[in-house]
Amino acid sequence: TGSCFASYIVLLPITVDVSKYVPPFLMNQVGEIGPGDMSAFAFPPAPEEVEDSEFLKNLAETRHDDLIFGGEYTASDVTSAMMKVNDVVQAYLELYEEGSGVGIHEQSTAISEKSNFQVNDIVYSMMSESDRLSELTKLVGRMRYAIESDEESLVVETEADLNAISTYFSEIFQMPILIEWACKEGKRASGIADLYLKRCYHLSLEEYEDLGRVEEQIKSLGD
Repeated sequence: TGSCFASYIVLLPITVDVSKYVPPFLMNQVGEIGPGDMSAFAFPPAPEEVEDSEFLKNLAETRHDDLIFGGEYTASDVTSAMMKVNDVVQAYLELYEEGSGVGIHEQSTAISEKSNFQVNDIVYSMMSESDRLSELTKLVGRMRYAIESDEESLVVETEADLNAISTYFSEIFQMPILIEWACKEGKRASGIADLYLKRCYHLSLEEYEDLGRVEEQIKSLGD
């Protein structure tokens, strides 16, 4: 499954004038930083390796934090990683400023779920097509797990994520059909969903010969 990397986003609830706390001999270096520039940041600036995604899920649940998937990460390309993290920070800050993150202790579960959906939706919009396909694969796998383990809340949550990410694929990917099969019970449904997923990859990579074979398999199953 590969390594897992993470960074932590901090949104300050109050405005901070950093210059008040900087020694005089460093003022020239931070003189251009305004109060608003420190309202949101991520630390570490580039993701650091952690145990695995399950560790992050448990940590987020324990701390009542949002968990955001930022896409694939190349450890050797620190600059690109920092830029991607900064994009996620800005998107998350926008949601907070719109009011979805205000009154965290008082907000209902429904509002919290809506906020998570909005954050994921923004992250999907910033992903490359290959990142979206990787996330789509994970979501389909999560849906199969949720259905087989009869976890209704996870089914609902995952279906919402599937519908959100589907809007960033063109019609030729036939996402509504893929999602329909991914949300059905049974091995046949799982097999057809997997074929539609393979179809997406072949389309993206312009592997038309393989695409034709997969489409023949789909037809043979009588979808």
